Amino acid sequence: MSARPPLPPEHPADESVLDASVAMQQVDDQPLDNSAFVCGEVSYRTGDGPMLQIPQGPVKVSVGEHDVTLGWEDEDNRMSAVMPRTEYARFVGTGAIKPVVPATPSAG
Repeated sequence: MSARPPLPPEHPADESVLDASVAMQQVDDQPLDNSAFVCGEVSYRTGDGPMLQIPQGPVKVSVGEHDVTLGWEDEDNRMSAVMPRTEYARFVGTGAIKPVVPATPSAG
């Protein structure tokens, strides 16, 4: 019998799951649409089909109420994948997806 994998680390995208009455709102310093970089193995499934890989490179990230949409360009095609927020948090926690954090001007 194999040991269970560790739980994914907490991720800011999962905060609204704690309280269903909390509405997701866009805040200037934490927009719901972000950029990220896929730098490891990130897979997703379309319906009942096989697992597909998202190619390494830049992706656009849109956080929804229950899921996260990743969008990227593959040659001349625009592709996208939808996954549960917990799955996205797992990929971020393992370093397979690295969110791009916009620079903020320093106060001074």
